[in-house]
Amino acid sequence: MKRDLDLVRKLLLYFEEKPDDRAEECPLIEEYSSLEIKYHLLLMDEAGLLRCEREVTSTGRTIYVLPMSLTWQGHEFLEAARNNEFWRRAKAIVCDKSGALSFEMLKSVLLHLAKESI
Repeated sequence: MKRDLDLVRKLLLYFEEKPDDRAEECPLIEEYSSLEIKYHLLLMDEAGLLRCEREVTSTGRTIYVLPMSLTWQGHEFLEAARNNEFWRRAKAIVCDKSGALSFEMLKSVLLHLAKESI
């Protein structure tokens, strides 16, 4: 399955709006299947964007995660990615220059665009 950074952004926005930090199995995000969402929640936990409870096997392999809230890093990325115009421009710049959409490159461009606007 491919990583979808638009879904990552939508999930960050979703968890930011939650009124509490109770674990939630799989939020509903339009246009995405529960399998896609669960896969991205696992990726976001691995990237340190979400604070999650992990369900693991006896060998320690994570089966799935129950996300609760954004981490500091999740908040930081979302602040840079919140502006729709910055998001659109950053994705276009990164894809144009590299042909792919790397998370770290996208984050760097978003931060640059935010600094330019100050």
